Amino acid sequence: MQITKAVFFVSEAACLLGCSSYQIYRMIHEGKLLAYKDEGARAWKIPEQAIQQYIQKQFKACSISSS
Repeated sequence: MQITKAVFFVSEAACLLGCSSYQIYRMIHEGKLLAYKDEGARAWKIPEQAIQQYIQKQFKACSISSS
């Protein structure tokens, strides 16, 4: 069985990216990781596409700095 999610919570994004929840909050507030809150909600939600875009930016930054 394959489970796919379109939206992740901060703790789930932290697991996927191998970092802490604090770092995810910091990336959100710095504009490095796109996220949103539903009206009246307290939890940040991070679209799968935003996580993929963040990973791609990190790979590009690594390849530029190592060249």
